[in-house]
Amino acid sequence: MRLCLVRHGIAVERGLPGFADDASRPLTPGGRERMREAATGLRLLVPEGVLLTSPLVRARQTAEILQEAFALPGIRVCEALASGDHEALFADADATGAEIVFAVGHEPYMSEALALALTGDAAGMSAVFKKGAAALVNFHGPAGPGRGELEWLMQPAALRAIGSQHPGGI
Repeated sequence: MRLCLVRHGIAVERGLPGFADDASRPLTPGGRERMREAATGLRLLVPEGVLLTSPLVRARQTAEILQEAFALPGIRVCEALASGDHEALFADADATGAEIVFAVGHEPYMSEALALALTGDAAGMSAVFKKGAAALVNFHGPAGPGRGELEWLMQPAALRAIGSQHPGGI
């Protein structure tokens, strides 16, 4: 199974009027556009798969952009992506039975999940996961701590650059 960890796109700042709590913060209009551009690049790198997302608004909106880019049939909410329960995330990803699983979530959980997959320790390495960044991890067998192999980690600017080479867009 290959797990594609994706950090949500650029969201409105915390504490702005009209957003009662952190969970309700949506993507900004610019964040949506940049995520669409990054999704175009991501689509050129990864075949379609199953889509898991954190229940928080900004992650769900990011997942909807990926759903459109990949023409995926649905989005599954995965509570582990909002809580940082990385082993539950690995189990949920395995349970899909899919070859490719996209997991849309938040920092610091994305970099911790990546570190856990690669080193067996959530603090075992440092990774920069900007908003809209993605990493592809290959698990030979069941997903779990220390069982992953990094295929790539790309920041959103790199994904957008790859996407800009594709004239069709999404």
